[in-house]
Amino acid sequence: MRTLVKGGRVAIDGRVETADVLLEDARIAAVGTAPGGADRVVDASGCYVLPGFIDFHTHVDDRIGRFDLADDYESGTRAAVLNGVTTLCTFVTQGRDETLGEALRTARAKAEGRCHADVAWHLTPTRFLPGDLRETEELVRAGYRTIKLYTTYRAAGLYADAARVEELFRRLGPLGARFLVHCEDDALLASVDASRLDLSRASAHARLRPEEAEVASVETVLDLARRCEVPLHVVHVSTADAAERIVKARSRQDVTCETCPQYLWLDETWLDREDGHRWICSPPLRDGRERFRELARGGAFDLLATDHCAFSRADKDARDGPESRDVRTVAGGVGGVGALAHLAWKLWENDPDPDRAARELALRLSANPAARLGLSERKGALRPGLDADVVVLDPNGDERPVVSSLADAPETYPGFTSRLAFRHVLLRGEAVVEEGRIAGNDSAPGRALQVSPGIPTPQP
Repeated sequence: MRTLVKGGRVAIDGRVETADVLLEDARIAAVGTAPGGADRVVDASGCYVLPGFIDFHTHVDDRIGRFDLADDYESGTRAAVLNGVTTLCTFVTQGRDETLGEALRTARAKAEGRCHADVAWHLTPTRFLPGDLRETEELVRAGYRTIKLYTTYRAAGLYADAARVEELFRRLGPLGARFLVHCEDDALLASVDASRLDLSRASAHARLRPEEAEVASVETVLDLARRCEVPLHVVHVSTADAAERIVKARSRQDVTCETCPQYLWLDETWLDREDGHRWICSPPLRDGRERFRELARGGAFDLLATDHCAFSRADKDARDGPESRDVRTVAGGVGGVGALAHLAWKLWENDPDPDRAARELALRLSANPAARLGLSERKGALRPGLDADVVVLDPNGDERPVVSSLADAPETYPGFTSRLAFRHVLLRGEAVVEEGRIAGNDSAPGRALQVSPGIPTPQP
């Protein structure tokens, strides 16, 4: 099957130019002047043609604390592809009574045959007995190269102290592991005097998790990663001070970072609302967002991701009983996968260079996340030989509300609108979205991007 995407403004190697893109046998065959003999022609006139987006940080089809997430693999990947995300990266977290491999097999079984986008998994080990460490090493060797660690959440069994982080850096780094770290200093969080706060109000959440906890943890982890010479990625940066420290560290070590739409476009006033608990996430929403957006526009964040973690309205609003009036018991997380491209575009939509927003999305939603995943030879660019993941994006569509999740979850961005229209989205050359709707027979062609012995692989 040969498909020609014709007449669009194509993002290629950091520039945008009018060109045609030929797709053949699930790969990009050529970029340039239209060759003949295509079986199908996609008209991209008036649109940008971009590589499929990668949401590097999402949570789907899992249980966090006492709540199940609202999105499963089907609804999460459906919202993804409808908004140009052709690869969804999510997490496998080892439970208290299972091995990491067992947790991974469970996740893959849930995803099999139900994904509209390709899926990659980051792994979170939580037990560190000799057998657990050997299994984690085997999984890294088998292709699961991104490992998530937390410097907080002690009660949830996720916390890793500096000694544990260093041990994993030194043990898994030489095998090719890349480390994702949630940075909040646990001791500093524990030192906050909660008795001085009105814990029934969502605004207390920002006081319980102050900015200095993120900054202190970032400094510690940067130092550990530099000394151990391992690649580091700091997830969901929410403070300008932490971002500036990471930018400065790039000159001396391999470090990248991300931020999320909620930290760009929402601030603490959302926590002051009567329903402010719906915006509780960690790190919390912060003030001083104009400075933060300027850092984003200037390239402080290598990639933009959502930390999509949607809970049902019933669970997010669960406030029964005296203990549930405490904001610390609220389901922590917000939806976002459907909003990623729309709110990333918003950063650069008024730039004097009319193509800048398209270039930035191609870099920060495609090329950079593919590189951090170790998949640059497969994803992230419109280059011959790579997967034919293609987005035909009309920047001048009808104005519509931003929709973060297709599940019955509170909308994270009420009142936000966008004119971006996803005319066509192709996954490995197959049309998955046409004129803003799931294409064809509503099939689920997504595949797992990592394969390892003994782990069942979802089939197309």
